[in-house]
Amino acid sequence: MSDIEFANWKSQFAANAPLPPQTQGAGGGDLNPLAQSLSPSLRKRERGDASAYEVKFLLNEDQARQIEQILAQHLQPDPHADPNLQNAYQVHTVYCDTPGFDVFHQIGSHRRRKYRVRRYGQENWVFLERKTKSGQRVRKLRTRFDLDELHLLATPPADADWSARWFHEQLDFRRLKPVCVVQYLRTAYIGGDAQGPLRLTFDRQVCGTVINGWTIPETVTGELPFPDQVIGEFKFRGALPAMFKSVIQQFSLEPTGVSKYRNCLRVMGGAGERGVPHV
Repeated sequence: MSDIEFANWKSQFAANAPLPPQTQGAGGGDLNPLAQSLSPSLRKRERGDASAYEVKFLLNEDQARQIEQILAQHLQPDPHADPNLQNAYQVHTVYCDTPGFDVFHQIGSHRRRKYRVRRYGQENWVFLERKTKSGQRVRKLRTRFDLDELHLLATPPADADWSARWFHEQLDFRRLKPVCVVQYLRTAYIGGDAQGPLRLTFDRQVCGTVINGWTIPETVTGELPFPDQVIGEFKFRGALPAMFKSVIQQFSLEPTGVSKYRNCLRVMGGAGERGVPHV
């Protein structure tokens, strides 16, 4: 979102605006936890529906815990939360880029789109995902795919009905290859308001490693690009929800376009960019 757009949102809400109900979805209907856990940008959008937004903030640990404590009163834990990880869960994301790192350098259409593969926890499946971003407006398209078949992305598709065909064709057309896997711990909460689902996430212990081929290591070790910070993210449709607006004002938060992929690659020197500032 632009600074003007964000300022306009701040002025849209009265200080005493009601908090959205905990489990109410679009149109006032109840959503089951698994459906509600979908990011707003993944929910099917009908004509006239509000855009999905994802707004990031860099927080220190104390801020993150205070904000989590406040907002958790009005949201539910993500159904994938792992009690053994203090209700967090591990995420591995494989990012694709061109030989000239056009995604990293945000050249042409690569400025707005990322193609990636995401694995949650120890699941034996992954999501093939395309993320399209314009400001803080976000749309995502993804397909579930067996982890054991990930290597097939390196070969020509033999079946016209192959579920990964669209993803494979886009990688070929854009000259994209897997270059980096990013690992982090995510704590997530879900809820809803009249415009659709809400999602709150806190990402910690972000680190990455360079890869060559379609592989997702069980454990990633390396230099942390955000060693003392937490990436908080508010995800919603349409107008900024009152509960999010409240903590933004209380903690004087400023949105940032921080990228896990770019910052991990920087600290690794993977694109020849060691030492440049965060984006």
